Amino acid sequence: MPLADELVDHASRLLAAPAIAKIDCRRAVSASNYAVFHLLSDAVGTQVSPPTPPGMSGRIQRLLGHRPMRDAMAPFRDSKKWSDFSIDLGIPCIFSPDLAVIAQLYAELQDARHLADYDVIDAKGTVDLSWATDCLDKAKLAFDAWNRIKSTDEARLFLATLIFSVKWANRT
Repeated sequence: MPLADELVDHASRLLAAPAIAKIDCRRAVSASNYAVFHLLSDAVGTQVSPPTPPGMSGRIQRLLGHRPMRDAMAPFRDSKKWSDFSIDLGIPCIFSPDLAVIAQLYAELQDARHLADYDVIDAKGTVDLSWATDCLDKAKLAFDAWNRIKSTDEARLFLATLIFSVKWANRT
């Protein structure tokens, strides 16, 4: 089973326990974020890497960073930015609402993970079961959106952008 799927299952198990502690909620939020990261990084590695030598796809995945991926997704969040990006890049592709959803959910889950992993005080009382469940639901929505569009040209451009966006930005 791919790591992304294992992370969704792990988050689900944490939130299904009979007694759910705040730490379980925090870990489920973190796992939900990492599930989407690994879903996309695996897709990048598969797209960019040849089948041999073994292990190359995994090495390519390790080149991806969470913040750079989030930044690279910015043009995919709204149709105007997408249009400008597509024109600047010289690769015409249609705007995909599914990619916009993925980009938005990735950003929201990354923010949630930062709260879950680093905000030990939780002064606002955010860390609870409903918040963690919401984050898991967002991860599942991202998976569903990805499964609908993963074979499209827009998805292939999206994946290439995740690894090459800095180079492309410096070119324009």
